[in-house]
Amino acid sequence: MKKLLLLIVAVVVLYAAINHKFLMAMTYLHDNDVNNDAKAVTLLTEAINNDSDRKSAFLLGYYYKTEKYNAINMNSSHENYLKAANWGDEEAKMIVAWNFYKGKGCTKDIAQAKEMLTQLSIAGNAKAKEVLKFVIRN
Repeated sequence: MKKLLLLIVAVVVLYAAINHKFLMAMTYLHDNDVNNDAKAVTLLTEAINNDSDRKSAFLLGYYYKTEKYNAINMNSSHENYLKAANWGDEEAKMIVAWNFYKGKGCTKDIAQAKEMLTQLSIAGNAKAKEVLKFVIRN
């Protein structure tokens, strides 16, 4: 019982450490001080590289495609969304599929877009079903 309790505490501490980086990055990005943007990117990158944190990868993907924070970098955006997608984030999978369809930040690959949308559709994602119908028609 004691070992189980120690394991649970360790998991909670690890989870809090991962989320701490994400939450601090969110704070930096929303404080309207552009000097803190670099701190946010560093925290998100650490969470991605050290913790495989899909929320941080998603947020960094958003950061690089949003003019509010910096010049748009669709290649970096796509790379980070792809990491989040590979770690199971369904919204990131939708974005990556659309990027493949449009060739945004990556080489245009309609077959890959259809494959990803098909997988999401099979898993029950209604939005993916609608987008897949559009992709097939066009």
